[in-house]
Amino acid sequence: MATTALDLVTGVGAPPVSAAVVPPGGGALSYGELSDLVDQVGTAMRHNDKALVLCAGDRDLPTVLAYLAALRLGHTVAFLPATTEVLSAYRPDFVVPAPGAHDDLTAAGYRPTGGSPVGATIFRRASAGPHAPISDETALLLMTSGTTGSPKAVRLSYSAIADNSRAIVDALGITAAERAATTLPITHAYGLSVLNSHLIAGASVVLSDSPPLALATWDRLARTGVTSLAAVPTTYAAFGPSHVNLLGRTAIRTMTQAGARLADDLTTRLARMMQRRGGRFFTMYGQTEATSRMAVLDPADLPERLGSVGRAVPGGVFTIAPGPPHARAVPGEGAVRYRGPGVMLGYASCREDLARGAEVDVLDTGDLGYLRDGYLYLTGRTKRIAKVLGVRTSLDDLERSVERPGHPTAVLAGADDVVYLVGAGDAAVHEQQRRQLADSLGVPSRHVVLRQVDRLPRTPGGKVDYRALAEVIGRSDGGAEQLASTVRPGT
Repeated sequence: MATTALDLVTGVGAPPVSAAVVPPGGGALSYGELSDLVDQVGTAMRHNDKALVLCAGDRDLPTVLAYLAALRLGHTVAFLPATTEVLSAYRPDFVVPAPGAHDDLTAAGYRPTGGSPVGATIFRRASAGPHAPISDETALLLMTSGTTGSPKAVRLSYSAIADNSRAIVDALGITAAERAATTLPITHAYGLSVLNSHLIAGASVVLSDSPPLALATWDRLARTGVTSLAAVPTTYAAFGPSHVNLLGRTAIRTMTQAGARLADDLTTRLARMMQRRGGRFFTMYGQTEATSRMAVLDPADLPERLGSVGRAVPGGVFTIAPGPPHARAVPGEGAVRYRGPGVMLGYASCREDLARGAEVDVLDTGDLGYLRDGYLYLTGRTKRIAKVLGVRTSLDDLERSVERPGHPTAVLAGADDVVYLVGAGDAAVHEQQRRQLADSLGVPSRHVVLRQVDRLPRTPGGKVDYRALAEVIGRSDGGAEQLASTVRPGT
């Protein structure tokens, strides 16, 4: 029987007096106090039917309360932007805007409910028209890293949230003594899973929306006794000596990484740094379509399993299916598939899609990889196989073959058997990489074109945003020249 609600506050068995959430500028809220606030917010979300609650905020107490209240009531939460396109596609019954950002909701047909605590302004759809039904098991809608701003979302069940959170608790050994910080957006899978897994373990969470490397963030981490830090590779790549010194002032004993591939040399450096502190550094692999993390590499497996993303979380299984052939394929390589806790119900693009139930049993991750003794090694994406002068090759593998610390690069395929090397470091180093690519491919030098940028665009998960690069590069040199002048810091 499908679970039709989820209580991440009183349903976790944590003592009511234990610390649960530390909001900005305030003392810790106990689980008992948090439960009372969730009930107050839930009162404003009472509805005759299962409702869709769109939460447009991120890492603020009102948004967290609305999320927890909606799950407790058996509603569906959508972490989507409150744009005209999204509101029209999904017609949410309630909208919880980011604090202070609700001027356009009245014009869109929503009215404030009033009486909500701690600044949580909740808007209710004023229209008395028919409400499209929502499947009983649908709990959550999340954007994937490639659909920011689009109505397309992943449909996740209450069981997926609970089961995946418990699997993460088991894999990382999270106890009630842990305290995590929201160093990642909770509007995306990795950041939300940090909140979910720590609450389900009876641990506590410090709410913070400051940039993860900012001095203000590290001051808050130290003052609030944070023990666990989650970040994406771009954050760890910028983790310099000053941050190592700041780390020494904190109680952090666990670091986790997911969202994109982390270079082997950086993995080794971070693992050794945490080992010297008596702590642990976990490399992980996950997707929104699996609620969050699917694999974890235990620090004890380093350095022997360096390069692997680890074993499947408890209850999960990876299999390798035939994948697209290419000249640089590793023996045993194929399409990575996953069955286990957290696999999505399916996708949605509009309100009517929410009436559908489970449509996915085994998740095709879209990744290429191979298994060795149960450990998963990723080699690229199935969509990143390109043909250069008649030879099919992996663009991801090409990137790895020329990567240099401190010199981010991306490799894209263009028209007329051209490969673009886009670099955001020293131009002389990138020219060496360009020549290395041409030699590796065995093609004339003119078939590998270098384009210099200030910074590679990234998805919220820290991956290179190839779609953004491709849109600017287009299929001509003119597009590539535009790329050099338009991609700037902060994109």
